[in-house]
Amino acid sequence: MQSHAGGEQRLCLATLVSTSGSVPQVPGSSAIFSEKGLVDGTLGGGIMEGDAERQALEAIRKGKFRCYDFHLDADINDKEGALCGGYAKILVDPDPGKHADCFREMANSLEKGEPGIIITSIPADVKSGLRKYWLEAGQTDPGIIPALEELPGKWPGIEAALSTSMKKGATGTMENKAGDLLFIEPVFPSPKLIIAGAGHIGKALAHQGRLLDFEVTVIDDRAEYANTGNIPDAHRIIVKPIGEAVAEIPKSKDTYIVIVTRGHHDDASALKACIRHDLPYVGMIGSRKKLRLMKEKFISEGWSTREEFERVHAPIGIEIGSVTIQEIALSISAQLVQVRAVRRAGKKRSSIATLILAAGESRRMGKPKMLLPWGASNIIGTVISNAVNALCDHVSVVLGADADKIVATIPDLKVEKVLNSAYRDGMLSSVQAGIRSLPPTTTAVMILLGDQPMISTEIIDRLIERYKKSEKAILIATAKGRRGHPMIFSAKYIPEILSYGQAETLRTIQDKHPEEVEEVETGDPQILRDIDTPQDYENEYKT
Repeated sequence: MQSHAGGEQRLCLATLVSTSGSVPQVPGSSAIFSEKGLVDGTLGGGIMEGDAERQALEAIRKGKFRCYDFHLDADINDKEGALCGGYAKILVDPDPGKHADCFREMANSLEKGEPGIIITSIPADVKSGLRKYWLEAGQTDPGIIPALEELPGKWPGIEAALSTSMKKGATGTMENKAGDLLFIEPVFPSPKLIIAGAGHIGKALAHQGRLLDFEVTVIDDRAEYANTGNIPDAHRIIVKPIGEAVAEIPKSKDTYIVIVTRGHHDDASALKACIRHDLPYVGMIGSRKKLRLMKEKFISEGWSTREEFERVHAPIGIEIGSVTIQEIALSISAQLVQVRAVRRAGKKRSSIATLILAAGESRRMGKPKMLLPWGASNIIGTVISNAVNALCDHVSVVLGADADKIVATIPDLKVEKVLNSAYRDGMLSSVQAGIRSLPPTTTAVMILLGDQPMISTEIIDRLIERYKKSEKAILIATAKGRRGHPMIFSAKYIPEILSYGQAETLRTIQDKHPEEVEEVETGDPQILRDIDTPQDYENEYKT
């Protein structure tokens, strides 16, 4: 990368080694400068990047690296100063080509799918020169780091520092008594984005995925679409039956799959080929009706469990009001970035559990109302089906009176059955019994009443989708300003609800935390009604 008689330009690599306070970029951010200015990358722009460019030109001229501090704390009257109030240490390397062997080793490791760490030795005396070392992840365990023997100076605790940096995926620095620095920079292979479908959305998504640092593979059985002329941004194109290709392609915990084929059959075959794999992201395009039918098919045929299907991002993408092809691709790309960021931060995807309360004695009805006919099933069967076909991640039905009779009518429905032996103590006892049975991964709980078969899957989905976007912790369905059911609350309130006595109800949590309540207008007055009496049943069933 240095200049030669042939005219090859001289390049300089500038890297943020450490930061504190408000700084426009994070440690590890880099920019490449030539004698003509910025070539690629960024340190965040602004005056800091402008100063780095001047430092880079000076380093190129003198042929020596420099590691300097930059403070973003200029006075407000200083027109050229930076007001962020932060600090950055910036390393400027005028001869990155000297470390070609290190970068080559890194490239070979990443090609194999192996992450690792670049160690940059930054001596206090610039005359000593920079050194870079590459360690694959397997070499960073204590006692087996051969490159440490080459490092100048003594570095007690470096094994632990390397291990921590690798586990957290974060850069780090160390300084010894002589003032020498080590910059520790973990590097990971690019996540793999598999796009099933080479149509308009697949093409747009391939372009955006490459810009977002995914390794993009596009699959389609139509050679006239799946080619580099049509999709130049894909790193790899596979022309083969879609389901077969998705099944054969290697998958890992860093593989993201987007299904945007031209038809229901290809969507289903692609999904069957990947749904049982432990992947960070599987998304599939389609209307809610199509997805609901496909979900029923997958579960009934044994192609997936309900929990596996619920992990699929469908409908796909973040809701941004997208209409055009590019906007739809953008909404999918945004969701990919969101999932990748959550995964890197070590967070888990939200898991919404639904509790269907069906333990009451039906005293006003005079007979078990849950067993009364409704549609193709009965009341409780309809409520369960509506919940199972919604965006819930887990569904439990809490039973009490007539439990055996109810269970006998719903044997094939994929729902957990919870017995509340204290059902005569009231509805709160059923809520508490249901909560105790929930998976530990539950992040939010929806409450449905077993005698409200009128509440459709669409209303349930609307409340769930709103909850995922809301900053509030308690959401309640309303109709013309009146509160009804269902409601959702954050799992953080579970200990509080379990502590309630018989005199308290779910309304208690609403009253205690009014600032956390959001009302979601449904426009459907049926959310305000339930079925308690024969007249209620007659009125609602006719409707």
